[in-house]
Amino acid sequence: MKPLHIILLLMAALGIGAVISLYGNTTQYIAFKDAETLAKENPGKEYHVACKLNKQKPILYNPQKDPNYLEFWAIDSLGKEMKVVFGKPKPQDMERSQKLVLIGFQEKDYFRANSILSKCPSKYEDEPVNNR
Repeated sequence: MKPLHIILLLMAALGIGAVISLYGNTTQYIAFKDAETLAKENPGKEYHVACKLNKQKPILYNPQKDPNYLEFWAIDSLGKEMKVVFGKPKPQDMERSQKLVLIGFQEKDYFRANSILSKCPSKYEDEPVNNR
């Protein structure tokens, strides 16, 4: 075999290995029901759940008592409601967000969020244009 062929085979093998390793780290958006099912198969594995804050129920956050404990209720894209516990300070303007992405895992009767990404409507609206 020529050295050029060996180099090309090694490059192809490295490329395939990189694709396979990246594929294993990808996550998909799931619903709370799926998180419950997958928690039984892979306890502690993180998933992304797209949801919205249930503003009809209270948000439990007392920074004087414990600044790293936040509890609230969220509704996923299929309409299932779930209690969410977050072990960090409350994200700013969480109440105003249109959508939340919770990154975490399902525990017994609640979803343990390790990260919360929020989409606030004011960030994505266009500035009003002055027509003079």
